[in-house]
Amino acid sequence: MSGTFQYLKFWFKATNQHGIHSPFIYRFVTNGLYIKHKYCRSKSLNIFLKCINYFKPKSVGFEDGNELLKKKVKDEFPSLSFKEPFEIKYYGALVTESQILAMANYAKQQPKGIIYIGDIRKNTYTIELWDKLILSDFVTVSVDMYFGGLLFFHKTQAREHFKIRI
Repeated sequence: MSGTFQYLKFWFKATNQHGIHSPFIYRFVTNGLYIKHKYCRSKSLNIFLKCINYFKPKSVGFEDGNELLKKKVKDEFPSLSFKEPFEIKYYGALVTESQILAMANYAKQQPKGIIYIGDIRKNTYTIELWDKLILSDFVTVSVDMYFGGLLFFHKTQAREHFKIRI
């Protein structure tokens, strides 16, 4: 399937802030994702930086050790730490099933943590991994934004999955 067709298919199934009935996700979308500020040209990275701006974590972790990304994050948010425990963890993309195990371990260690995964629709395999991941026991809320996805582990939150237009 072409990328354009995949995007159109997503667009028609997804919603904006008006179709969200979760106050937690509604506030995040309207006060975080839909802010006018643009951090960079990459849509995936822009979403991640908006997440940092909205959730205001003290520490951010990176699965792939991307030093350029760390520098960009540090430039935008100088008070952030890159030491454990991480409140938000960044994965550049889904590549292996072992990453799902790593995410499950992170969820156990950080029960109110957040994982951001970029490029969840890179190919059929990454879409299948994303679909498998959002059904995992440790995920309570997932937000699919086409260019990236967020996973929440808040046990007090009802189990929901959202597709949000950006």
